[in-house]
Amino acid sequence: MPYQEATELVRAFRQGDHQSFNRLVTLYQKKIYNLALGYVKQEDEAKDLTQDIFVTVFRQIDKLKDESKFGAWLYQLAMNHCRNRYQKLRRRGFFSNQSLDDPETGLQLSSGTSPEKDYERQNTSRLVREAIASLTPAEKEVILLRDLQELSYEEISEILDLPMGTVKSKLNRARLALKNRLKHDGLTKA
Repeated sequence: MPYQEATELVRAFRQGDHQSFNRLVTLYQKKIYNLALGYVKQEDEAKDLTQDIFVTVFRQIDKLKDESKFGAWLYQLAMNHCRNRYQKLRRRGFFSNQSLDDPETGLQLSSGTSPEKDYERQNTSRLVREAIASLTPAEKEVILLRDLQELSYEEISEILDLPMGTVKSKLNRARLALKNRLKHDGLTKA
């Protein structure tokens, strides 16, 4: 992520250039959407959540003390939104009400491959998503940030406000927990 560009865009936005905010959104939109999708598991809900996050960023960007820390600030804000939305949806039973034709259930076929291969790929994908979802919130966050968002240890350390050594040990434990869950489901070898 071009952090220098983000810093300049934040500065320009604060000085009244509203197009700078649009460029900031474009710069981070895909990563924030993928983070949201990792929490809520449903595309429309993830899109709404992403929009809510950027509305909050727009309203609260003046609270950002150091423009060069925009990325970490954005991720902290996004993760708080994601945690809150996940809890709200879980209380409403959202995750137990998905229909069989929902793309997240893994029962749709992709064109160009055999039904058996599609089923195997989709089943594996579903089991991995379920295994990640079953991790503790702290384990899930560090897996999402490092392995799915591909953030550096330094960025994760700043976002979670943890020492880098703690981030590395949490990630190691989270990966081990994920591996054990996947082994239990028969997806990895002993």
